[in-house]
Parts: sequence; C-alpha cells; structure tokens
Amino acid sequence: MTVYGTVSELKIRIQIDSVMTAAQDAMLLEILTAASKSLDQFCNRERDGFQALTVATARHFVGKGEAWLRIPECVEVTSVAVKASVTATTYTAWSTPTTAMAGDGDWIPAAGSHLYPTYDRLPYTLLLVDVNSEYSYFLGSNATPVITVTAKWGPSVAIPTDIREACLMQSAKMYKRFQASAGRSTGSIDFAKISYQRGLDQLVKQVLIDGGWVVPLYGNP
Repeated sequence: MTVYGTVSELKIRIQIDSVMTAAQDAMLLEILTAASKSLDQFCNRERDGFQALTVATARHFVGKGEAWLRIPECVEVTSVAVKASVTATTYTAWSTPTTAMAGDGDWIPAAGSHLYPTYDRLPYTLLLVDVNSEYSYFLGSNATPVITVTAKWGPSVAIPTDIREACLMQSAKMYKRFQASAGRSTGSIDFAKISYQRGLDQLVKQVLIDGGWVVPLYGNP
C-alpha cells in the first residue's frame, strides 16, 4: 500500500524539530501507515488507493453489449482485448490509438458519463468504441469476463494534495493519542492497541467527503 505522507512532513505537523532515533522515526512511519490504511478503508479504496500504479496491469471485465465500458479509475490505458464470443478461449487485441483522441484506434479513454464524456480529464473511468473502429460495441455476457483492459489503475499520478494533508492531519491526531497513552516519551509501546481506537477524525472525514474521494462500495467495477 502507499503511505500518503512522510516522516519529515509529520514532524512539522506535530512540531518536532529535534533529531529522533531510528526507532522513533520508525514509530512515526507506523502512524503514517496506519493513517493511510484508514483513509483507504473509509473511501473503499483498499485495492488501488489514491495514487495510480506506475506499471500497467491487466483486469478482466464482463461486457454489456454496448459501445461503452465502465472501468475503474486509471491514469493511462495501454491496451484493450476482447473475445470474439463468450465461448472463445482467446482475446483479440483491439488497435490502440497513437494518442487518446487520434481516431486511429478501436477505443478511446474518457471520463464521466457515456452520454456526455470528457476526454481531457483524469482519471479515466470509461472506454468508448471509436467511431472509425471496425467494431461497434464491446461484447456482452451474463457473467463471463470477455474484455481485458491493461492500465495504470488508480485516480491520480501523484498523491493528491488533499489526501496528503488528510493523512498528515490524521497522523498528527493519532500521535497525540499516543502521547496521551504513553506520556511524553516516544519510546517503545504497542502502538497497534491504540492506532484505530477512535477511527478517522471528523475533519479528515469531511475533507475526504467534500473532495469526492469516497467510492460507493459497489460503484467501482
């Protein structure tokens, strides 16, 4: 999983300017990791988090027989392959456009609604059949995966600023709880016992909700 803040950034938030031991730095990293995991869980993003993968990977989808296909958030689509029929055992690679809107491929990445797509905004959440393609729709099936999409999955190339701040806000809150439980010492303690004691801070939740980062539980393919 991705950790959305650094130890140096957290030290600024909790006003620590003195040199800490390696063990103390490791404790702060543990807090940041726990906070990042909490953000992923609250927003139903345990699979991809908030920062896209740097390497494209393949995922399989069930088609609906439409000229469009809803896909999870991604920042780049590298290839699309579709079975010729539900019973086919191999996938046929569709032609990849040289650029997103070149019109020289079989598919176009887009965002928004298939009725009113946008082509210049990330993340992509949609694939459309290009009007110049030899194909007119993505094959439909009841439950059998018939489409393979290879992409860099995730909503943003870099960690979004509000996600980084939400992580640091939550981490600072958790550190204060740590201090209350362990006194002023930053020495060894079983941090796992207190890291999820009260869940996300209400202000952090509001940042995530207002930023539109919460994915409906069954709303992302």
